[in-house]
Amino acid sequence: MIGKEDLPKSINFLQPVLRPRDIWSNAYQWMFQVGKYMLIAVELVALGVFVSRFILDEKNTDLTKDINTQVTMLSGGNWKQDSITYENLQGLLLDVQKIDKGQKINSVIINEVRDGIPIGVNLETFAFSNGRVSINMKTTDFKAFRDYESAIKSNSDYEKVSFNTTKNGSIYDIRVNFTIEGFDGK
Repeated sequence: MIGKEDLPKSINFLQPVLRPRDIWSNAYQWMFQVGKYMLIAVELVALGVFVSRFILDEKNTDLTKDINTQVTMLSGGNWKQDSITYENLQGLLLDVQKIDKGQKINSVIINEVRDGIPIGVNLETFAFSNGRVSINMKTTDFKAFRDYESAIKSNSDYEKVSFNTTKNGSIYDIRVNFTIEGFDGK
């Protein structure tokens, strides 16, 4: 019995299941025992990627629609023009802020001079430069003009006061020039 393989004695008439010895039989057996589970796993992964692609595409489409809607809204005429106006105003305010530093505010002086003009006298032109005031007026009320003239000449804040008056019919054309005392322009 040396060198002879003994088969077990059985009454089983089927071929005994033995491990196949050739490569094709091994590949066939592996494919139907292990390969089928790997194929199922790969198919599940592919199905998961396919479904996630639908979900991600839907989200991407929604985001694209939202972005396009907002871009359309922001690129409309009003938003664009308002943005340009806002930027221009910001630039203007920065320029005013630079100019404001160290510059004297003359509005108080100008309002004082303008408020001194009586009601019956019509202001035609008003010029103010470095403390020098030039006013052109017209009136038909001679008394209001004389009251204004005496008020200007008696005011100690005004220097070098000069009046030039011409009469055209019943209308008096008046030119007044004076300097504000102590104005340094700074």
